[in-house]
Amino acid sequence: MSWWNSLRASLFGQSASVGDPNGWLIRAVNGGRTHAGTSVSEFNAMKLPVVYACINRIANPIARFPLRILRPKDGGGVEEVLDHPLSRRLSTRPNDLMSSRTLRKAVQSHALSWGNGYAEIERNGRGQAVNLWPLLPWNTQPVRQEDQFFYRTRIDGRSFELPHDDVLHIMDMSQDGYVGLSPVFLAREALGMALALEQFGAKFFANDMKSGGFLMHPGKLSATAQGNLGKPKEQRTDPGANLERQGGLDNAHRVKVLEEGMKFIQTTIPPEDAQFLSTRDFQIAEIARMYDVPLILLQSHEKTTSWGTGIEQLMIGFVQQTIDPWVGAWEQEMNWKLFTEEERKLGYFVKFNMNALLRGDMVTRSKFYREMFSVGAYSPNMILGLEDEDPIGPDGDHHFVPTNYGTIANAVANVGRTVSSADPNRESGDGGPRE
Repeated sequence: MSWWNSLRASLFGQSASVGDPNGWLIRAVNGGRTHAGTSVSEFNAMKLPVVYACINRIANPIARFPLRILRPKDGGGVEEVLDHPLSRRLSTRPNDLMSSRTLRKAVQSHALSWGNGYAEIERNGRGQAVNLWPLLPWNTQPVRQEDQFFYRTRIDGRSFELPHDDVLHIMDMSQDGYVGLSPVFLAREALGMALALEQFGAKFFANDMKSGGFLMHPGKLSATAQGNLGKPKEQRTDPGANLERQGGLDNAHRVKVLEEGMKFIQTTIPPEDAQFLSTRDFQIAEIARMYDVPLILLQSHEKTTSWGTGIEQLMIGFVQQTIDPWVGAWEQEMNWKLFTEEERKLGYFVKFNMNALLRGDMVTRSKFYREMFSVGAYSPNMILGLEDEDPIGPDGDHHFVPTNYGTIANAVANVGRTVSSADPNRESGDGGPRE
């Protein structure tokens, strides 16, 4: 039946066990239960505020960086490409239905939760990219069959096969290079514990902020009392036991009455003894570690001593270690797939302007511009352009350096001229011959 397996694989993709922890069935039922007793999936992980915050902290910069198509220009340097179909759309409206920020944040969020973010590249008759459309990661998968590699996706209930070059695939860690690993799946036990702590806290408050225990009766319960213990008020048979239910947030401040002299004996460990709050803080740090996000960015200031310069260094590390690798993933994927072979030969490439992170910091931005201007790297017009201000005319295109600066070659040449022009018989300052 090998022919049937081959035919089925070509029509429906490779088969997978229903128990596959990364398969569709397990994901459909919330990823299965963790050892903490909670179910974790890419869908419900976002219900944890710390997961939502981590994804936001990474996806927001990716979504807001200015994005341009550039190419090398004669004489050195680069210039912006303005005649490409995506020149204006890439940074503003990659398709008619959504902004560039919306598309980039959606795809980046998919990559941070599912491990894979996909966007379809729509092309014109010349093969040029004209639009980008996000694809749902739970409906899209890369398929490799013999010498073919493509993406299979479902849109509005219909299945499509998209060429490999027509899909942007943003991912981080992978074992085979084709499919990214889901961070949520890899850290499902840590996330499951965090969800369990959320549920425990909610149930604790719903039960009048009291832990569990048992009811002690001095004698033997009557049949009516036994039935009343497990029934709501409207279903109780004994008129004398027609009492409100004991638990629940709505009954938190009402008087509780136990039947026939029963007493409540607490048996479980109180939350303060179980270090409930400390455990919750630890899980926040554990999930922040999973996404490489500093705790200070998650409004978690517990035991934080890094202030001033310390926070500045944390932010630099966050940009270098967390944001920059994702920017590299976007740029490499776009630079290869967005452009035709002819455009790649002309040197077309996409560039994220990460200097946009400095927009909210006037002091740091001013210092950066001043340093770049003082070494001749930036002209006044270049600085004005980065600030979205009008240029000051042709004179603003000049680059300036301090007059007391010079090249090493000029310094050596000046020393040589000084030595050659000196009088070897000139006397020294003490009256003796100059050596």
